[in-house]
Formats: sequence, C-alpha cells, structure tokens
Amino acid sequence: MGEKQTEKSHIPTRLNVLFFIVFLFFAAIILRLAFVQLVEGEKYKHDLEKYSTRELPIPAPRGRIVDRNGEVMVDNKPVYTVTYVEQQNQDINEDLVADKLAGILIMDDEEIGTDKELLKKALDLRSTLPVSFGPKETSQLIAMIEPKIKALPPSSAVDTLSDVQLVKTALALGMRMNIPIVDKERESLKKQLTAQIQAIQKKSNGEEFTDIELLNLAFQSNKTVKITLDEKEKDDLNKELKAQLRALPNPSDLLKQDDMDLLRIAAMFNLDVPLPLTNEQRHFQWRKMAILKEMRAYGIASYIPRRVKVNISQNEMFKIEERRTELPGINVIVEPIRQIRKDADGGPIATHILGYINAIRPEVLNEYLAQGYSATDRVGENGLERYYERQLRGKDGIEEVHVNKDSETVEKKMQRAPEPGNDLVLALDWRFQSKVEDILKTSLAEMKSNPKTAKYVTDAHALVMNPKTGEILAMASAPDYDLNVYYDRKQFNKDYRTIILPNEANRFINAAYAPGSTVKALSVMMALQEGLTTPTETIYDRGGWKVGNMYKRNWKLSGHGQVNARRALQVSNNTYMYAMAMRLADKGYSQGKHYKEMFSVIDFYNAQFGLGVKTGVDLPFEGNGYFSPYTEYGRLADAYIGQYDSFTPMQLGQYVSTIANGGYRIRPHLVKEIRKGTIDPKKPGKILTMMEPEVLNRVGIDQQWIKVAQEGMRMVTQPGGTAYNTYNGLPFSVAAKTGTAQTGGDQDNSLIVGYAPYEDPEVAFVVLVPKGGHGSDSSGPISRKILEAYHSLYPLTANGSSEIATTK
Repeated sequence: MGEKQTEKSHIPTRLNVLFFIVFLFFAAIILRLAFVQLVEGEKYKHDLEKYSTRELPIPAPRGRIVDRNGEVMVDNKPVYTVTYVEQQNQDINEDLVADKLAGILIMDDEEIGTDKELLKKALDLRSTLPVSFGPKETSQLIAMIEPKIKALPPSSAVDTLSDVQLVKTALALGMRMNIPIVDKERESLKKQLTAQIQAIQKKSNGEEFTDIELLNLAFQSNKTVKITLDEKEKDDLNKELKAQLRALPNPSDLLKQDDMDLLRIAAMFNLDVPLPLTNEQRHFQWRKMAILKEMRAYGIASYIPRRVKVNISQNEMFKIEERRTELPGINVIVEPIRQIRKDADGGPIATHILGYINAIRPEVLNEYLAQGYSATDRVGENGLERYYERQLRGKDGIEEVHVNKDSETVEKKMQRAPEPGNDLVLALDWRFQSKVEDILKTSLAEMKSNPKTAKYVTDAHALVMNPKTGEILAMASAPDYDLNVYYDRKQFNKDYRTIILPNEANRFINAAYAPGSTVKALSVMMALQEGLTTPTETIYDRGGWKVGNMYKRNWKLSGHGQVNARRALQVSNNTYMYAMAMRLADKGYSQGKHYKEMFSVIDFYNAQFGLGVKTGVDLPFEGNGYFSPYTEYGRLADAYIGQYDSFTPMQLGQYVSTIANGGYRIRPHLVKEIRKGTIDPKKPGKILTMMEPEVLNRVGIDQQWIKVAQEGMRMVTQPGGTAYNTYNGLPFSVAAKTGTAQTGGDQDNSLIVGYAPYEDPEVAFVVLVPKGGHGSDSSGPISRKILEAYHSLYPLTANGSSEIATTK
C-alpha cells in the first residue's frame, strides 16, 4: 500500500496575490501623489489661490425713534466711511498706506503734542519718522544717550541687585511695570515731595500723579524708597531687565546706529529730543499716527474691517477712489450714523432722553461679543439708545465675497439681507417737548440776568407726566447740548469740557435733591394714617415748636395761628409737621421702641410713593436717591419738612403722580410702543409691544387721607395759598405744593410739584431750579408757563371746582 500524499494549502498563494494587489494600489496612489505634487503642484497652487471666499457683515439700519404723532426724533443718515482690512495673501505696508492717507484725510480727533509725545506715539505704533540728523545733531544725541547707558549695570550683574536697584534700573529703561509700593510709603513720599509734585501738576493741568512718576521723582531727589518684591515679581523683572540690557548697544557702537534707532533709545530713557521737522511735517506726522492708530486697532480680528474715519467728505472720497491702487486694504463704504432731530429754532432737543451710540468700550467688549456683536459694532451708550439697545439693534446681513489671488473682488452674493431694528414710539409730542425746553432756556436766561439770582443759578429742570398712565410727556434740562456732536468727533473734542461734560449727567434719575416742603403732603397722610391726628384737629402755631432740647422755627416767624392738616399744606406750615414728627416718636416710645426706629416708618411710607426707591423708568443708570446717615432726635422733624433724605426729580414725579391718581404708584415710561422696523419710513411697522400702565404698588394709606392731601394741595393754589399768585387766572384748576430746600449755602433750591386739572388730572409736573430761592419765586412761574404750553396743544378741562373749606 503506497503512502498517502498530504494535500497542499493554497492560502500562501492567495495571500501573495493579495499583497501584490495592495502593493500595486499603494504604488499607484504614491505615483499619483508624486505627479500631483511634483508635476502639477504649481498649477493646483495657483488654482487654490485663484479664488477665496469671505463672509462680510452688512450693517443693519438701526431702529428709528419717533414721537407720539410719528414725527421722527432719531433716524439714520448714510455717510461715507473709510475702512481698512488686511488682505489675504498680501503683505501690506501699513506705515506707507497711512502715510498716503495722511495726505488725503483730515482726522477729526487730530492732536498736536510735543516732539517727545510724537516719538513715543510712533514707537508705540511701530512706525518711523522721516528724520535726518546732521553730524552735529547726531553727536549731541549720542552725548545725551551715552552717559545713560554707562550708568546702567551690565546684564551679568542683574542678579546681584537689590529690589530698589532693580526697580530703579527698570524705570531708567522706561519699562512698564506694576509698582510694588504700599499706601504708607506712597503717602510718605508725597509729603516729602509736595512742592515738586505741585509744580509738575501745575504744568500738566492738574493731571493725576502716577506711582511711576512719584518713584522717578523720588530717585531723582535721592529720597530713600522702600520696595519689597515677592519672588515671582523679582524673577520676572530679572528676566525682562536682562533682555533689555542685552538689546542695548555698547556706547562705542552708538555711531553705527541710524537716526531712528538713536531716537528709539532716547525715548527709552525718556529724553526730550527736538525732532528736525518743520511745523507742516510735524502736523502731517500727527495725522499719520492718528490714521495708523485706527488701522492697527488692537483687539479686533485682522479680517474685520476697521473704521479709519467716519463721515468723510465727498472730496476725500473722490481722492481715495482715484488712488485706490496705492491704498491696499482701504475701502470706502456707505454706512448709517444716527441723526437727531433739531429743535424748531435749530437747537438741540431731548438731550437727556434720546441718548447716543458709540463704539463698544474695551471693558465690555467680551460681553457684547458673547451676544453676537462684532468688535466694530456701535451700541447705545446712554438714554433710550442704551436702554432699548436690543430692540433698536437690527440684524446684520451677510454678503459672500469671492476674491482672486490679487484680493480683487470677482463675485458678490447676498446670503442674508440686513433686517432693520425696531422703532420706538415715544409718549411725548416733540412740539410740547420743544416748548418746555424753550421755557426753561428763556427762564434760565432771565434768572441769570437778575442780580438776585445771577451768581447762584446755573441750571433748571422740568418733568411732565401723565399721572394715570406713567407716560412721560416732557423731560428737559437747561442748559443742554446737541446729541449730534457725538457723531462729529472734531466738534465733540471742541465742546466736550465746556459744554458737554458740565451738562452730560441726567439729573432726573441720578442726582438727588432735598424735596423741601413738597414732601409735606406725604407727611400729612402719614400722620393721619398712623393715627397721630385727625383732619380737623388744629395745632396752634406761635412761630415754632419745641423739638427735644431745641426750638425749631416755622418759616413764618410770627406763626400761622390755628393750623389743621389741609391748611398746613396750604401755607406750607413747618410747626404742624414738627408736632406730627414728635407724636410719631411718642407713639414709638408707647410701643416700647426707640425713636430711631421711627425713621424706618418714614422710609416705609416714602418707598410706597416712590421716594428713595428706583421708579423703574426706562432709562439707564437710575439712582435710589440719598439717605441721610444722621439719626439725632431732631432729624425726625427735619424729615417731616423734607430736609433729611434727598430724592431724584423722577422720584418726585412718581410721588406727585401717585397722589394725583389716588394712590397707585405707576412706573414712568418714555416709550409708548415698539414697532417692527421698516425700510420705508412712511409706512409704520406693526406694533410689537404696547406699554400698558404698570402699577408697581397701591399705597397703604386710606383713601380718605389721600383726599385730604389732594384738597390741601388744591388750597395751595387758592387765595391764601403759597402758589395762589402763580396759577391765578388759569382756565383750569391746579393742585400743587411749593418747596424751598435749604442747601447749606447762600441760596436755597426752588421746587414745585403738582397736577392739573384738579378734578380729573391729565398732567403731573415737577420743576426744580437749584439755588433758585423760594419755590413760588422761580420754579413756580416756569410751571405755569409749562401748563399753558400744554393747554395750547391739548386743552385741559375748564375749572369747575369751588374753594375748599379749611374746616372740613
């Protein structure tokens, strides 16, 4: 029997075939890659560079602000804007571009400083100056620099320096650093160097003296300075100092440096070197630096266009277009800026209402970026523009732009059209607002020409509201300024310190004033509600009242005789209020409470009427007012006559409106409606939001006591009242309360609050004239003129009331 043969496996053969096929596959790929890379690489590279796609934002029009009748208060005006953006695959000499632009543009905020400041600016912007020193000037410059370099320690000796020597050397080199100086040492040095500091501040117009300047002065004056660096601070300073010292040339090599390098070293040592420039060249270089600063706006991505100048002239636009090939990265675009309506006489209107927009401030940039804004967007900075920023802001469109390798636009495609922001419809009528502003300006001018008030009065303010809805019908201050100045940088720089800064604050919501006697209506209601008196009880006023160990006098020294709740308001009696304050303290004692706890009772009632709390008005930065920190016994009496805490005019407006409407604290608001923005300004968009009256609280005072206060305020404007002469002869009834608030100076603040008509209030008002004297003397006539102006546009109902008996 023969041997059985074993069967051969075919697996190795199949594996070999598979490996061979894989080898061929990869060989083909490698050959193809080699072909593409080596043979056709250049072609594909050019094809890749031929086109690139970018998405550019198209700014959306910001929503308009219109008055209650649709008259435009704030709109958008198209202007030419110069922008700069770094071009892809193109190395742009920004210094050269800025130089060419400086021959075309006149920058709005050009500054002309010293040669020392110009050099520092150029170095900060990594720019050069067209300077050329002669042999004599070069020798003089080297003579200034050489001793400075020789006075420095070698880099090898840095580790052996003390903390004070390290800081002194770093300051000598102009290094920027956090100064490790404690408050006690700072104050000690300031005392030792008082005379020198005052001399320097006098030259610099009182600018703040920095720690670096203080230490430099101390070292120059050979004063003993105590400085202690922690380990990390010392290590970091050592490393940076060594690098700076190594970068300095040897004194023997200074002749080899060019002029700009020598100037760079001189600037490092803070040397004052006159630049060989004519006045014309000097102005040109400052202009160039202003342009370069905008082109190199740090913190903005390189692909985002940066605004170089907004609102250029047509002449400037034409010149740029003519030299477009010489200005890579520069474009002229059309963008909208805000345009605020002018008053009937060509002056400003609604300055402290409308607000303005501006570039996003660096400290809040990240916050806006997180909300989808871009670094170049403009946002509301104040007024309604800020409060309603989310509504007014439109939705930017997106344009897809195809550019070739030379950064030339090949094709544009709209991906998303821009959507305009929503429109705000105000509750006010611009005609009435204009009249109120004119009344304030005219009255202020008259007071400034009056010898009795000329040296005291500087400003005046008026607020008019609808007490039933909270709608603000007018809000004006004098003096004011034109908001359009924020969009004209040149004019802004000219006007800022003299016109804008003194009048920029919105005193209606963030300035507090003692309310004076205007608060007595609440004092009466509080006394009645707390059971301290009755409407008919009389207090005999002999001219004052004993408050603790003091005798506090009434404003009328002879007194008003028998006074009840209503008459106390009619004649603005202080004695009655003092008596009620003492009764409040006595009530506290009867309940086992200290008199100081009664201040919280006053605060409770104040808050219910909006005094000392935010009113909720639709404006940014509203304040709470000012709360007196003093709690002496007699301060209770002061609180009852409005000479204790201080409140904002807006709070006084909410307070008097609450009295007028019978006890409902309503949120004041400027905006009546929010409408969808439209491209066609003649076609209003659909209403998105209607601002309905918002009741914040119902006051905890019985309706009958509110009625007593209302009747007392009506008596103020009738015969025997403090404002009788102010409103006598008007064809409608007025309820009011005058106020004279002491300021501690030579002249008192003048206030008046009220509403009309008394029977069915349509308007509540507040007029404040700081240092204007007695309420009925200055603020009173203004309030009358304002009511007459309103009546001429919206006739108030006829006077149908009779005099109110004081013995009710």
